[in-house]
Amino acid sequence: MVIRVGIIGLSADQSAWATIAHIQPIKEGGPLSQHFKLTALATSNPESAKAAARFHGLPLEKGYSNPEDIANDPDVDLVVVSVKVFMHKQLTIPALNARKDVFVEWPLGNGLAEAEEMAALARKQGVKTYVGLQARVQPAMVKAKEIISSGALGRIISTTILAIESKLLNLPEKGRYVNDPNSGASIISIPFAHTLDVVLHVLSSELTSLTATTHTTYPTVSFVSSSPDGTPSLSAPEPKCYADNIVLAGTLAPSNAALSFHYITTAPVIPALFQWIICGEKGAMKLEAPNPVVQMTTDIKLWFAEAPEEDGVSKDFYGSKEGGAEWREVEIPMSELDGIFGGIAPVYEGIARGWGKSEVSVFLLGGLLVGWSIRVGGLC
Repeated sequence: MVIRVGIIGLSADQSAWATIAHIQPIKEGGPLSQHFKLTALATSNPESAKAAARFHGLPLEKGYSNPEDIANDPDVDLVVVSVKVFMHKQLTIPALNARKDVFVEWPLGNGLAEAEEMAALARKQGVKTYVGLQARVQPAMVKAKEIISSGALGRIISTTILAIESKLLNLPEKGRYVNDPNSGASIISIPFAHTLDVVLHVLSSELTSLTATTHTTYPTVSFVSSSPDGTPSLSAPEPKCYADNIVLAGTLAPSNAALSFHYITTAPVIPALFQWIICGEKGAMKLEAPNPVVQMTTDIKLWFAEAPEEDGVSKDFYGSKEGGAEWREVEIPMSELDGIFGGIAPVYEGIARGWGKSEVSVFLLGGLLVGWSIRVGGLC
């Protein structure tokens, strides 16, 4: 069965997220084109909708400018919402009311109340729902979860995440809305939350308690734009309204493991880094990447270490010159879908396989973090 897709936010702009991340795997000739077909799109006005329809090879009447029309199109099975966070609810509700399956980018809603409302409606309508938490299906994360689920690490006792980002000190001009504390988009709600979600997913855990603090280390932000000849220019500094340094500590269930997570935004002179260490009673695992955008990068290395055993009992290395076990790199299987920009392709593959449900826990994580960002991280 071919799933007919209508994308809200798909324009003729070839640099837009919907164009470069959502269309690539499902377009005609794409690796998943046998499972999906683009049949409609919607933008913010009739002119841009027609231009987008023409650009993507659709009949002009399939370029809509309001969410009700695309939701009620009989040729659409799955509505994808790929726009700014603060518009997610108003564009998603019509699709849910029309009993269409829905794929919404992360975060689901602008705060907890919106997330709860959409989750409740999706459950009531009995439709399949998807949230853009694609870090869960990144190859290294899939492999890490497989190893942990096998029991190779034993009971998890602690996990530590360090993320250093050197490209968010200033933002592109089209990302100016991030500096609006009511937009629902921030370092906490997007990159930090993507990482926290996959950590909890891989560990099959929930946070039972947490303490956190946020800092705005750099009090101003500038916005980068390009002149017609491609030369970048930087705007005058403006007061920053979001946190750029986040520290979280907590306890995980069911293992009672300790979690610590530090997300740091730095100047470009400091190399970016992602490092995640998981310690268990029988072994440990380490994941590293050259940047902390774990939902989009496939360049994540995975290492595993386990204590050697004698007669089924782990050796005691205390006082030994040999030290503990050694790290060994784990081979990570890759597919052609894993090389497509944005990391969305494996999500579409899962949709084709029949994934999808009304899962309140995922929705509420987004709502809680967005709300926390507005209350704690905003300064304006």
